[in-house]
Amino acid sequence: MPLLVYTRKRKEDEKRKETSKRRRATKKPYSRSIVGATLEVIQKKRAEKPEVRDAAREAALRDIKERIKKTKNEKKAKKAEFASKQQKIQAKIPEAAAKGGPKLGGGGGKR
Repeated sequence: MPLLVYTRKRKEDEKRKETSKRRRATKKPYSRSIVGATLEVIQKKRAEKPEVRDAAREAALRDIKERIKKTKNEKKAKKAEFASKQQKIQAKIPEAAAKGGPKLGGGGGKR
């Protein structure tokens, strides 16, 4: 008898399959802290009512928006200040030099 028929007859194939099957580890539920928040903080937030959480979120968003507005206004003020300085400098430069006076710097010339 060939080997294949012999192993089938003695049901050795099935035994090998059973032993070769791997068992997956079951995931056990547990809670742990996340980076930046301890387990107590997470559980406290979970226990809060949704209305309280929403109100805190709204306040945080308002604060962020105010900070963004403030930085934008500061940037605009700096831009306006810079533009006024540039205009003062332009007013001091004589018109002849601004239009087309002699070129300064190396031109390179012909090769």
